[in-house]
Amino acid sequence: MKSSAEPIPDDRVLPYTRVLSLCIVSFLVAGFVILYLFPQHTARLWAWPLRPTMTSMVLASAYLGGAYFFVRAALERRWHVLSPGFLSVSLFATLLGVATVLQWNKFTHDNPAFWIWSALYFTAPILVLGA
Repeated sequence: MKSSAEPIPDDRVLPYTRVLSLCIVSFLVAGFVILYLFPQHTARLWAWPLRPTMTSMVLASAYLGGAYFFVRAALERRWHVLSPGFLSVSLFATLLGVATVLQWNKFTHDNPAFWIWSALYFTAPILVLGA
């Protein structure tokens, strides 16, 4: 007899989901560090300059919350616990990709952070939805 803590086969978290979650955590933590610890340097370190610095720090809190979710996702054993969050993240990343296109002229195009931002928000919806 299976214990209640052991996931049923249809409810397990796949290795792809765990690896993807850990990869995403690294980007979210990097974003948090840049936005929270160096808010006065976003023109140089971020995809676009943020003013005032409080804006940067509020955005940093969202990145930290995302990192927490994906750490939990990497450690979770039951898919049903994660699935609503993955759908939400897919929608959020899609909307950020659309916002990036709509606000294209606001970004610092010669900054590597912009290209990382663009690559993440144009691929993340597909990768996360695949999880």
